[in-house]
Order: sequence, then structure tokens, then C-alpha cells
Amino acid sequence: MSAYITLMTPMVDRECLLAALADLGFDHTRVEVHETPVNLVGYRGDRRTQAANIVIRRQHVGSASNDVGFLHTPTGYQAYVSGYDHPRYGTGWIGQLKGRYDGHWTAKQERLAEEERRRVEEERRRLVEAQRQSVYERAKKMGYRVKETKQGDTIRLELVKRTY
Repeated sequence: MSAYITLMTPMVDRECLLAALADLGFDHTRVEVHETPVNLVGYRGDRRTQAANIVIRRQHVGSASNDVGFLHTPTGYQAYVSGYDHPRYGTGWIGQLKGRYDGHWTAKQERLAEEERRRVEEERRRLVEAQRQSVYERAKKMGYRVKETKQGDTIRLELVKRTY
């Protein structure tokens, strides 16, 4: 029975970790994701004491292999790789996984930043439109006509009142 080796990783985002695993050949059909950690299984089908949230079952790792697992911790996912599987799925493989993870993490951060930029811009547009409508309503109540001109991103509102 192979003992499990625990490898700490700086990977903290499940979505990015799953995408990185898919890049390395472990797509959603070969990876189990659990909210509550489940026990890993050894090469003989025996339940191990180690538990993980993300599990690659032994049939996807190799014919005489053990499950590979990733336990979610507050500081990052902790990888469990058996001593038998360590030459293939140990430090070098974790390094490759981390490289793929970093690419997905960067892309996700850029996507989130762009979404936030769009959200802030949309909020700004709504605020400007609300202010514009408020000026129109107040001007109408006071007997003014509003002359609106746009120059680039600038909107200029002029209040015009005819007096005879």
C-alpha cells in the first residue's frame, strides 16, 4: 500500500484548477468535484484516510494507481499523490498544473476586471441619464426649454426661456 504524499499548492480558485486539470487531460468526465471532501481510494479499492474535494479516480490515473486528490484549504488546494504515483504526478506534474493554473487565473482576473469596468461604466451612464432627466423635468416645471449638445463624452444642457 503506497503512502500519500501531501503537496501544498498556491492554487486557491476551483474554477481555474479544474480548467488547468482539463488542459492536462483530466476534463470534467475524469474529475469528481465535491463540496464536502470524500475519501480517496487506493489501488486495491481500499478507502484511505485522506479526503479531497477534487478527485481524479485511480482508473483515470493509471492501471495500478491510487486516486489523486486536491483538498480545499484556506491557503490553497493541498494535493494528495501516492508514493507510487509521485514520479508521474508529483512535483513536476504539479509544476505543469500550476503553470496552466496561472494562465487561467490571469485570464479570469482580466475578465473580472473588464466586467467590473463595464459595471462601473453602466452605473455612471445610469447616473448621468437620471441627472439629465431630472434637469429636463425641473426645467419644464419652471418654464424653460432645454437645449442639449453633445461633444464627445460631454453633454451640455442649456436652459432657454423666451421672454417677450
